[in-house]
Amino acid sequence: MDGSNHKKLDICEGSHRQKCKVCGCQDKFDFHVLDAVWKKVVPTRFRNKVVCLACFDEFACRRRIDYADHLEELYFAGDRAMFKFQPVAAENIENV
Repeated sequence: MDGSNHKKLDICEGSHRQKCKVCGCQDKFDFHVLDAVWKKVVPTRFRNKVVCLACFDEFACRRRIDYADHLEELYFAGDRAMFKFQPVAAENIENV
């Protein structure tokens, strides 16, 4: 494993895994969107806290904010492996 992935390994330890401050679930996904998108989607009381991807998606849905093109990085930190995903295509889903 090269040094560039080493810094992410510390989030793989279950006892140190962060929890979503909205739903309380252990957050196995680390994602990044631009600050401007984060501020539009996440309610003020949660902006400086951990918000899991599922809750972020729910907030975006409620506020009718399309963020698909703004997801820049996505990591999955399991108990035995860590993966970095790079979006190659994104599409917004309209709720009927």
